[in-house]
Amino acid sequence: MPNSTASEDLYEIISDLDSVVFKAYNTCNLADFGNYFVDDLEFYHDKSGMISSRKTMLEALEVVLCGDKNVRTRRVLIKDSLQVYPLHNFGAIQMGEHQYYKSFNGQPEELVEVAKFTHIWKHEGNDWKITRVLSYDHQPVNL
Repeated sequence: MPNSTASEDLYEIISDLDSVVFKAYNTCNLADFGNYFVDDLEFYHDKSGMISSRKTMLEALEVVLCGDKNVRTRRVLIKDSLQVYPLHNFGAIQMGEHQYYKSFNGQPEELVEVAKFTHIWKHEGNDWKITRVLSYDHQPVNL
């Protein structure tokens, strides 16, 4: 648990959620992916600006991520970068870095970009949902 003040349990919960959320993202299962976000989501992206709802985010992903069947994008968490902090009476703050891989026309995928992210998770009952996303410092990878 590098740079994390969360308990081991909370760290594992958030780590597991990240894995499930981005499995849905990586397979273009937007219905499952969308289930992990609140309706009034705020998503801040350094390259594309701000999105102010889950519905708008999913509509954009349907076009950008899933629109061209000849292009596949895969997001991978850099495991050692994951940081989790408890957020009293609310949930957790998740921070880290991730890599993006692309494959064109069935060719082997290539690492194309790295970026940093912060997610604010809300915990209600048994549910965990992302309320805010910061996605920033997107950098191309020169192979």
